[in-house]
Amino acid sequence: MRMDWKPLTRILLIGVLYCLFLGVWMWAVRQVFPGNPANITPDLYKGVPVESHAWLEPWQRWDTPHYQAIAERGYAAFENALFTPPLFPWLMRLGAPLFGGNTLASGLFVSGLAFLGCLAAFVQTAHFELGSDREASRALLYLLSFPTAFFLVAAYSESLFLLGAILSLYNARRKRWVAAGLWAALAALARIPGTFLVFPLGYAAWQAWREGQRSGLLAPLLAGLGAGVYPLYDWLILRQSPFAILTAQYARGGSLSLPGWNMVEAVIRIFRRQLVAENLIELSFTVLLILMAVMIWKKLPRIYGVYTLTLMLLFLTRIGSPQPLVGMARYGLEIFPTFFVLALLGRNVRVNRFILYLSWPGLLFFSAQFAMWGWVG
Repeated sequence: MRMDWKPLTRILLIGVLYCLFLGVWMWAVRQVFPGNPANITPDLYKGVPVESHAWLEPWQRWDTPHYQAIAERGYAAFENALFTPPLFPWLMRLGAPLFGGNTLASGLFVSGLAFLGCLAAFVQTAHFELGSDREASRALLYLLSFPTAFFLVAAYSESLFLLGAILSLYNARRKRWVAAGLWAALAALARIPGTFLVFPLGYAAWQAWREGQRSGLLAPLLAGLGAGVYPLYDWLILRQSPFAILTAQYARGGSLSLPGWNMVEAVIRIFRRQLVAENLIELSFTVLLILMAVMIWKKLPRIYGVYTLTLMLLFLTRIGSPQPLVGMARYGLEIFPTFFVLALLGRNVRVNRFILYLSWPGLLFFSAQFAMWGWVG
């Protein structure tokens, strides 16, 4: 069977134009607002040179210099560098020679390639689950319109993780167990939440076992092996305790709590007038994700419900400081089945307009805030 390249070409063209649009938008924002807030200190750059190129500078924000420092100097670059698995910084380092040693440009290139792969995998999976090009295209539109979708283009590990997560669950649905496990391993090497893919894959393997297919066990087995690579690397190569990864995570301003207690803390801080806007935004995204989790459980195959429930429990047991729900606006991207459910709801014209008319201003505002060193996840 000959492959139809037209849909793939269209998706890739959309992705490239999306990247160009965000690049021009954030450059324009910095031309209008060129200064940095007073609280942006050299320590935030972790010893990485401050980017001077006008088109690259708006993307050197928050975690990005941390990834750069690890790519350039390894995990000894700064305290708590173990907060992230090695795949993304390693790829940044590998690609840096193509850009004259610039790890920021390399990181954007790696994220850009992963982003294009994400779009292709997302549309393929959406079509498989929703059954039509129309719904798949609508789901893609909602993903690209999500207020924090620019993180898939930024020099963050989000797009690598999402690529692995989507293809892992897609292959599990197609009963391609080895591929499902290997893609889950990639997700685990990109972001800590990737280690939890073992749970939806374990559910899929249990379902296959009930149908007499023992090979399904390969998926969670390979996912588990992939999840163990980083702790083993930390222990055997870096000579650190495997638990130092968790220590680094919480040393960056977080701790464990009862599930949902971070929502209570966010409400308390809002009433105390502590970072009201930030906590309101994060709380709103959290409530939205909880509602979407219920709908995912009801409307989509159960593997997506297990995936969503697992990640939501992870996110709801982490309490940040000074924002208890820190990162929830960005983490919403990782609950990608949300966009499948929204595509179903968006069959209604009014619902479709409501989603888009909320999302587009949010995307412009959040990306502009990011460019100006505003914290948006």
